[in-house]
Amino acid sequence: MKANFSDIIRVDYKGYMEPLLLTALEHEGNKIGISRSKMIRYACIKLLIERKYPLNHISNKFNDFYRGITHNR
Repeated sequence: MKANFSDIIRVDYKGYMEPLLLTALEHEGNKIGISRSKMIRYACIKLLIERKYPLNHISNKFNDFYRGITHNR
Protein backbone atom coordinates (compact mmCIF):
# COMPACT_ATOMS: atom_id res chain seq x y z
CA MET A 1 0.00 0.00 0.00
CA LYS A 2 1.39 3.38 -1.00
CA ALA A 3 0.77 6.48 1.07
CA ASN A 4 -2.23 8.54 0.02
CA PHE A 5 -0.72 11.76 1.35
CA SER A 6 2.01 13.87 -0.19
CA ASP A 7 5.54 12.92 0.81
CA ILE A 8 6.98 15.81 -1.20
CA ILE A 9 6.32 18.47 1.41
CA ARG A 10 8.41 18.35 4.57
CA VAL A 11 6.93 19.36 7.90
CA ASP A 12 8.66 21.71 10.31
CA TYR A 13 8.90 19.77 13.56
CA LYS A 14 10.28 21.03 16.83
CA GLY A 15 12.44 18.42 18.49
CA TYR A 16 15.13 18.29 21.12
CA MET A 17 18.61 16.79 21.02
CA GLU A 18 21.83 17.15 22.96
CA PRO A 19 24.09 19.91 21.59
CA LEU A 20 26.95 17.40 21.29
CA LEU A 21 24.90 15.28 18.87
CA LEU A 22 23.84 18.31 16.85
CA THR A 23 27.43 19.50 16.63
CA ALA A 24 28.59 16.04 15.54
CA LEU A 25 25.89 15.86 12.87
CA GLU A 26 26.82 19.31 11.57
CA HIS A 27 30.51 18.36 11.50
CA GLU A 28 29.89 15.11 9.64
CA GLY A 29 27.46 16.82 7.26
CA ASN A 30 30.07 19.46 6.43
CA LYS A 31 32.52 16.71 5.50
CA ILE A 32 30.19 15.48 2.77
CA GLY A 33 28.72 18.86 1.86
CA ILE A 34 25.21 18.61 3.30
CA SER A 35 23.34 20.56 5.97
CA ARG A 36 22.81 19.39 9.53
CA SER A 37 19.09 19.11 8.77
CA LYS A 38 19.73 16.79 5.83
CA MET A 39 22.18 14.77 7.94
CA ILE A 40 19.46 14.27 10.58
CA ARG A 41 16.99 13.24 7.87
CA TYR A 42 19.41 10.72 6.37
CA ALA A 43 20.19 9.28 9.82
CA CYS A 44 16.47 8.82 10.52
CA ILE A 45 15.86 7.14 7.16
CA LYS A 46 18.83 4.80 7.70
CA LEU A 47 17.63 3.83 11.18
CA LEU A 48 14.09 3.14 9.98
CA ILE A 49 15.35 0.96 7.11
CA GLU A 50 17.71 -0.97 9.39
CA ARG A 51 14.82 -1.57 11.83
CA LYS A 52 12.77 -2.98 8.90
CA TYR A 53 10.22 -0.15 8.80
CA PRO A 54 8.54 -0.55 5.38
CA LEU A 55 9.31 2.87 3.90
CA ASN A 56 9.65 1.23 0.48
CA HIS A 57 6.03 0.02 0.71
CA ILE A 58 4.79 3.50 1.60
CA SER A 59 6.70 5.57 -0.96
CA ASN A 60 9.13 4.98 -3.84
CA LYS A 61 10.98 8.09 -2.68
CA PHE A 62 13.29 6.03 -0.46
CA ASN A 63 14.35 3.36 -2.99
CA ASP A 64 17.84 4.85 -3.42
CA PHE A 65 18.39 4.61 0.33
CA TYR A 66 17.43 0.91 0.29
CA ARG A 67 19.88 0.24 -2.54
CA GLY A 68 22.67 2.16 -0.79
CA ILE A 69 22.22 0.45 2.57
CA THR A 70 21.88 -3.01 1.03
CA HIS A 71 25.05 -2.58 -1.08
CA ASN A 72 27.11 -1.33 1.89
CA ARG A 73 26.62 -4.50 3.93
